[in-house]
Amino acid sequence: MHTVNCDLGVAAIVRRARTVLLVQEAHGRYKGHWGLPKGYVNDDEMPSKAVLRELKEECNVQGTVTGVQSIRERLQDGTPAIFIAYLVELDSSATPTAGEEVLQTRFVNANEFSSLEWISDAMHSMAISAVNSNQSLRTIDYERQRGHPYMLHTLPKSWGGEA
Repeated sequence: MHTVNCDLGVAAIVRRARTVLLVQEAHGRYKGHWGLPKGYVNDDEMPSKAVLRELKEECNVQGTVTGVQSIRERLQDGTPAIFIAYLVELDSSATPTAGEEVLQTRFVNANEFSSLEWISDAMHSMAISAVNSNQSLRTIDYERQRGHPYMLHTLPKSWGGEA
């Protein structure tokens, strides 16, 4: 197998009706900008676990990955940079609150998106897609059967997928 160094990031898309959970950045060049709860994947960490860790760090809530909504890919200084946006469900009683990395968290209605200062156009597009479509790759966790971390993201059966 051929190994490639890669910049790998993740984001959590948490939907409620026509709203999406967003965070306002507290630090760095995007301070004050809005985006999805996000971060990087650590060594020896599955991306689907990293997104839940980042959601906990930024929003103080636990979630469950239910699918993949978007994938962004680009080359950054010759290195592939992949960003996976997972659909995540929270318990209905969960109330996100700002962690140390963000100024605030809130569910934002789609009609407010255009008035926000976004981290990136791609993040804005991911949020729009999340409220306008229920289609995503569903996630199946095979870790118990395989004895090691193993996730499959595939077409739902309703799309004609076999898995």
